Amino acid sequence: MARPMQLAPGSLALVLCRQEPQEGATEAGDTEEPSGRAVFRAFCRANARCFWNARLARAASRLAFQGWLQRGVLLVHAPPASLQVLRDAWRRRALRPPRGFRIKAVGDVFPVQMNLIAQSQFLPLAEVLCCAVSDLNAAQVVVTQESLREHLLRQYPGHRVWHLIIQSFWMDLKEERIFCRTLKAQRTVKKSHPIPYYS
Repeated sequence: MARPMQLAPGSLALVLCRQEPQEGATEAGDTEEPSGRAVFRAFCRANARCFWNARLARAASRLAFQGWLQRGVLLVHAPPASLQVLRDAWRRRALRPPRGFRIKAVGDVFPVQMNLIAQSQFLPLAEVLCCAVSDLNAAQVVVTQESLREHLLRQYPGHRVWHLIIQSFWMDLKEERIFCRTLKAQRTVKKSHPIPYYS
């Protein structure tokens, strides 16, 4: 069984709330809901301007955007020393909020654990070939042996026997024997692709 993967390790969560705009101070565009990255950049700018607190300004410059959750939760990531500077600044009430917001709470985020789902080492050949032809047709690319091989190598790197599979597939295709389970499926595939399978 694959080992669990940890998501968002070493992160801080900042719970933010919007400040009520002052009368007459509302500008055009201020009523729009900012994106998570815009809030993150505003938070970094606000704390990077604290030139009198060099540690905080340096820590703010090393932050990385980790995520933005609904209800105003900003997730940030940084080296452990920089995160500790943010914790200390919050304890001393020196952490600056992004413009237009107020910081309600700051806390450590425990890593989210993701249990990986293992994939089979085998590829469903009929599904792979039908999807490849469909993708090339959707891109308005004529399906030749070369274009099909390049597409399969790009989508499934590490499999080196595509040229043998494609040669066999091409012979069956020209003899009107295609890798479909039923003749009905074969006719459906042929009628649904206006671009020819081979030139």
